[in-house]
Amino acid sequence: MSSAYGRIDRPKEYDSSKLELLLPIESLTKLNEQVSVHSLITILKQLNDESKLIVYLQTLLNNEIDAGNTYPQKYPLNLTEFKNYFLSGDAFIVIKSGKNVSIDFSNDLEKTILGTFYIKPNFPGRCSHICNGGFITSAIHRNQGIGKIMGKAFIEIVPLLGYRASMFNLVFANNIPSVRLWRSLGFQEIGRVPKAGYLIKKNEATKQANAEEEEEEFVDAIMFYYSFV
Repeated sequence: MSSAYGRIDRPKEYDSSKLELLLPIESLTKLNEQVSVHSLITILKQLNDESKLIVYLQTLLNNEIDAGNTYPQKYPLNLTEFKNYFLSGDAFIVIKSGKNVSIDFSNDLEKTILGTFYIKPNFPGRCSHICNGGFITSAIHRNQGIGKIMGKAFIEIVPLLGYRASMFNLVFANNIPSVRLWRSLGFQEIGRVPKAGYLIKKNEATKQANAEEEEEEFVDAIMFYYSFV
């Protein structure tokens, strides 16, 4: 899946080697449970079979797409589309455990993976020093502060990769937890796109068994910016 600009390469300043000194990042949830943020590629190197983890992350994204009110995509992504979109830059996962993690695939991944996010260039070439990020908190682990844990990790990781700034293009205005998060972490609101998304209403009472019957509405999108220099 290409962007409006086609394929986007990382900036010439890109350097992932410094992440080894930072990751994993340990933190505590609101429930006082220990979690850690890891580079996805580091975790995948430890596994004999990486497919189950990747498919699970694909499922997390597709669940958000199906919900129809946080991501702009309308239809679920197949595995190739998911890799081209979510894994085309640097990806990270939040794991329920400490630094010395060993993922046991005999256990339910829903209990182990609390969230995931990616970092990749927002624009090509002369503007590739501005990155973009996408975040997903597992539905069963919400209201535990996982979003803030990922947001803080994002702020630490981005400059180490060589980016000078971050810009989120489409934070939908009715996604109140996301809007509050980025404001609380010091992101600047640099613009608003009127009626940017045609989204499924979040009101649970409007949900129908048939997705075609769900109520939809136009929603503004806020653009958030953070400078690392």
